[in-house]
Order: sequence, then C-alpha cells, then structure tokens
Amino acid sequence: MMDKYKVVLVDDEPLMCEELASFLAEFEEVEVVGICYTDIEALACIGQQAPDIVFLDIQMPGQGGMQLAQKLTKFAKPPVIIFATAYDSFALAAFEVNAVDYLLKPFNESDLERALTKAKRFLAGRIAKLSPAKGDDGNEVYPQKFSAERNGKLDIIDRDEIQMVYAQDRLVYIQTTGGRTYTSKFTLHEFELKLDTTKFLRCHRNYIVNVDCIEQLAPWFNRGYLLTLQGTKKEQVPVSRNFVKELRRFIQF
Repeated sequence: MMDKYKVVLVDDEPLMCEELASFLAEFEEVEVVGICYTDIEALACIGQQAPDIVFLDIQMPGQGGMQLAQKLTKFAKPPVIIFATAYDSFALAAFEVNAVDYLLKPFNESDLERALTKAKRFLAGRIAKLSPAKGDDGNEVYPQKFSAERNGKLDIIDRDEIQMVYAQDRLVYIQTTGGRTYTSKFTLHEFELKLDTTKFLRCHRNYIVNVDCIEQLAPWFNRGYLLTLQGTKKEQVPVSRNFVKELRRFIQF
C-alpha cells in the first residue's frame, strides 16, 4: 500500500473546509490530517502533523494566510502550499512564498486535480534531488561533505565528523564529533537519502547516528536500547524497538 500525501486545510470558513475535504476524499492518494480555522491553530497543527501539502486561504482573522505561508517556508520540512482564495490580487505574492498553485474560489474538481498534480511533482522532485547519485558501476555514490550555514557563511562538514543528526522542536540539527551543532534546512528523511547507509543508522524517528561513534549499548524501556555516542559531547540516544533489527546489522548483541 502506497503512502498517502498528508494534507492540512486552513480556512476560516467551515463550509469551505467541508467542501474541500469532500473534494479531496475522491483522491485515494490524499489524506486530510487536519482542518484549521485560524493561523494559530494552523501553526500548531502543521508543526505536529508535518503535512506534505497545505491548502491555505489568504484573507483570514489574525495575521492572515500570506504571513502564515512565510512562517511555513522557514520550517525544517516546509509543506507545499496551494492557495485557495476568493481574491486574485495576491497571486504574485503567493509564488514568492513558493506556492505551487493559486486556486480561485469557486473551483472544481478539475482545478483541484491540477493543483495536486503540481504539488506531487514538486514533492517528487525534492526527493529526487536529494537521492544519492549512481556511479559508473551502478552503485550509489554518497556525498563525502555536507554544508551548514553559520554566521551567514556555509561551513563544510566532513561526513565522518557527523556524530548525529536529530530533530527537535520542528528543526533538524547536525552535531559533530567536535561538539559543534548546526541547524539544517533538510529533513531527517532527506538526510537518510544522502547519508551512507553502511555508516549511518536511523535508530529513532528523531535520530540518525554515526555507527562509528557508538561506544556503549544499554537496555532501555519498551524493548528498546540506549546508545552512548563518543565525541567532545558524549550523547545518549534512544533506539526504538522498531529499529533494533537495523541496529543488529552493525552490532552483534
């Protein structure tokens, strides 16, 4: 069964949300995971659900849809934005916040299908861009270096110096063996695609660790484990029981 695209609807008109949700129910690959009527509700919902796509009205109480969209672009994993509004005067500004489409109310199922197609293409392109390249022998070639912004410049981080990559408070961080921490614009899933799977392990929904940094393993609750990572900052990282089988690929226990 294929994964569905998670969608959040943001509009201060309940009837509009109901109609849009009804339209989207016709698309098997889409799942509506949240309906919000204010920008405050939307920020909380999107932060919790991490949707792939957000349908967003522009004229709303509070800061409004355009200001909300600007905040969403700064998320570690920004959702694809499709504006659905009765006003055509914001179209140019909409594409400045990376909206993939601009639906004018009232719209129909054909308009919705067009917008979803654009969104899916954008999401597929984002993943393809971050997937490892193939060498002449057909094997995957992983990057040896990564970059992260610090003080307006890009620091270059050697792959082997990465102690762990983790998510916290809707942001993703790289921590090096030397104890330096960087904020990244990529998601953990995107790091999974770029980090060499013979050297890095996704051990928890919030953590990817450098296997060479593991120095200790201890039983943890719910049949999980707790890893101790060596480095300037020694870190303890949980291993969810769902990832224990993967851990056994690297460590005999």
